Amino acid sequence: MAIDLRKFTQLAQEDFEFKRETRYLNGIVKLDFPTRSVALHFDDGKMVKVEEANYDDDKCKIVVRGTSEQWESLLALKPLPFYQCLQSANVKHGLQLSTTNETFAYLPALNRMTTLMRNARPEGVAA
Repeated sequence: MAIDLRKFTQLAQEDFEFKRETRYLNGIVKLDFPTRSVALHFDDGKMVKVEEANYDDDKCKIVVRGTSEQWESLLALKPLPFYQCLQSANVKHGLQLSTTNETFAYLPALNRMTTLMRNARPEGVAA
């Protein structure tokens, strides 16, 4: 999955909507791609670290996991119906989304994160 983590981190740290929607979030959001895992660390709503790391699910507040095809469809610049947000991709296409309280409390933040990830794909990468 081609996402420029440096670019994503910069976009997320500068994005008012993402920062507003993550307020009060504490803990790790884990994104499981087929070939790597990415951990977003939050402290009182501030994203303090983004790293490639594979934490156990029970150490994370939110876990999103998908196949290559699911991630490619979700992160397409113009996603197909039901891939425009995580919850519909979960319900209609089987993308795995944790069922923690934080998952639902921070769903707007997760959807904004997905938009920022779309914008952090390297130039020329087809979705």
